[in-house]
Amino acid sequence: MAKNTTHFLLGLLSLAIIVLYVLFFTSTKGNPGQKLVSGAPVNGSALKLAYIDLDTIKEYYDLFKLKNSEIEKEKQRIENEIQSGVNKLEQDRINFLKKGESITQIEAEQFQRDYQNRYQQLGTRRESLLNQHLDNQAKALDEIQKNINDYLKEYNKDRKYHFIFSTGEGNLTLYYKDSAYNITREVLEGLNRVKKPATAKP
Repeated sequence: MAKNTTHFLLGLLSLAIIVLYVLFFTSTKGNPGQKLVSGAPVNGSALKLAYIDLDTIKEYYDLFKLKNSEIEKEKQRIENEIQSGVNKLEQDRINFLKKGESITQIEAEQFQRDYQNRYQQLGTRRESLLNQHLDNQAKALDEIQKNINDYLKEYNKDRKYHFIFSTGEGNLTLYYKDSAYNITREVLEGLNRVKKPATAKP
């Protein structure tokens, strides 16, 4: 996957976690029986935090790497198809012009109409393929996010963290992080054990 696409996926993953964080804090404001202050107890127990590094997830999570590869290959196929159509269109134009003075006005007008129609069809095809590509990106994100969320629910049954944050280049959600609370490697090992992705098609 291209760098901007990867950042897109990472940004959305990080955004989803931030939204959950904000919703949780907002929901406690109207509940006088539950006090939530940084460093203070939550329902009688100490606040327990951990974080995962999204850059590490991107680099080592098997499913993430597979989806990155699939999306990048799809993008390349789209570019190759459209470029092939453009090259064919240009070659046909060159071949037509080689006829020189033997070209009649009727032939020239007909070629111009055909050329414009084919050019518009290429644009329509490109737009359709790109829309499908974006849809596939969204589906890949949903699958990755669901797998991470599902695993963290099971993972946290024993650890009982109140919050598991995410950090990453360009998507920082913490101003300070103590590496003692970095659970990324442990989570990665579990994620890659839970579901082995099928090999990407060439």
